[in-house]
Amino acid sequence: MNDYASEFSINGCLIGMNHPVYIIAEAGISHFGDENKAYRLVDLAVESGADAVKFQIYDVDAMISKVSADWKTRLGSRQLDYAAFERIQKYCDNKNITFFATAHDQPSLDFLVSLNVPAYKIGSGEVGNWPFIEAVANLGKPLIFSTGMYKIEQISEALEIISGTNNKDIGVLHCVTEYPAPVKDISLKNINLIAKNFDVISGYSDHTEGYHIPLAAIAMGAKIIEKHISLDFNVPNAQDWKVSCGPHDLALFIKQARDIEAALSLREDGPTKGERDSLIWASKSLIAKKNIETGSVISIEDLVSKRPGTGISPSMIMDLVGRTAKKNIQIDEVIKWEFLS
Repeated sequence: MNDYASEFSINGCLIGMNHPVYIIAEAGISHFGDENKAYRLVDLAVESGADAVKFQIYDVDAMISKVSADWKTRLGSRQLDYAAFERIQKYCDNKNITFFATAHDQPSLDFLVSLNVPAYKIGSGEVGNWPFIEAVANLGKPLIFSTGMYKIEQISEALEIISGTNNKDIGVLHCVTEYPAPVKDISLKNINLIAKNFDVISGYSDHTEGYHIPLAAIAMGAKIIEKHISLDFNVPNAQDWKVSCGPHDLALFIKQARDIEAALSLREDGPTKGERDSLIWASKSLIAKKNIETGSVISIEDLVSKRPGTGISPSMIMDLVGRTAKKNIQIDEVIKWEFLS
């Protein structure tokens, strides 16, 4: 078994089993080539409480062959140049949110190196591109990679290559590369399968509509969550918006994500403080089922269990049976020890 890190840090934020879920707002190319829109995406991530905002960076000529002319045209119009991303990184620094990116080609990776980003993300599209994955791992920074379209044995192969670089700071994201991905194909249990099989920090990169599936992923144990964000919806010839949160729901998603992780604690020491307070009104006491006169010997037939829980617990009923009433006890009165001899 490879000795991958049980925790690692991105920009001072610890990621691992005993740390908060690391939430990445995946801006991708939802700027559609508009630098000002990229800044607004950063603002959305900041205002919503994300830990990081991530973009996708590419040189369309280095990423796509001329034989895929349609894709070159489609993505070429949504390309921001490297100088724009240098400004976006500075904007993120000023907004106190971590910036990093997925590089889709070697020139873009070289550019990210020049920015000294704190971590690298490898997209699912690099499946089988072992030389590129090795080059990224060799940079010695924390590495997160998505496993959409991967077979289990290919995840193992990728991790073996990464291990050969001695890079131990790895996060592996379960992912389904469809837009939107059908929920029946999501297989959230693969999050734990990855963690168990490879002894690595695992997470989930989401491509579903809404955000209930990534919330479930947190409950399943994901320690890194990546969710697409967008400012624009119903965009022709685009797909990320179909699986994105936006200004209307990103903050709510992140709040609910934090609520879920707060609810995942383990408690073995009985009721909470709030529950102990609730015992007063929610639990029951032994109550006089009928009028009991002074000198009467208490029988089971004299007693009934009712709220509130301010008297003697019903669990002690046999300790009362056979005792003598020292005073008249009225029907429906809470019985107290001082009433009995």
